[in-house]
Amino acid sequence: MAAAAAVVIGVALGYVGWVVPEPGGSVVVPTAVVLGIGVAVTVIGAAVAYVVRPRGGLTFVAVMAVLTGLATVWTWALALPAQMVWGGGATAQAQVALRRVENGPKVRGIPRLPCVDVTTGRVGPLAAPYRECAVATSEGRFVTFTVAGSNPVRGIGYTDIGAATFEDECYRHLTGRWWTFVADASGIGSCPIGYRFHGGG
Repeated sequence: MAAAAAVVIGVALGYVGWVVPEPGGSVVVPTAVVLGIGVAVTVIGAAVAYVVRPRGGLTFVAVMAVLTGLATVWTWALALPAQMVWGGGATAQAQVALRRVENGPKVRGIPRLPCVDVTTGRVGPLAAPYRECAVATSEGRFVTFTVAGSNPVRGIGYTDIGAATFEDECYRHLTGRWWTFVADASGIGSCPIGYRFHGGG
């Protein structure tokens, strides 16, 4: 009974770790939320289980400790990459955006619609509204999806040139050609924990 309850709670923690992280946002805060919930539930559940059935309390604590650890790692390192893989065709969306600028109308060789505002749907973990901007040159091809109204600007990017896409920004690799980024708000290269800074030029 105690182990089954712990597993249910562990699944709930995994779900929280899935929905709380934001593209370009801190990974520390969501991870701390999941860890804090896991520890609080473990302590409260162990106290209740110990009063009702002492041996069940030990089982609950052991299972919850393992599941809290797994949920914490999931939130820190795996939830956003998993959403890019399982996010309903995010890579296909990026490739459509690249075709739009490569094959669409141009003015003096410059695409007329490099950026569009998307008001419905989602791309990976990023729900609309967001701004989609595509660039296709001989130096590289990339698409950025930025959170509407975010300050500093943050979002996710699909790129074939990696971190070089995010000049003067903080970046974190997710999976394959997908990265998350946030503008360097301080101007001195200080990035949220879990991100790296890429200087310009």
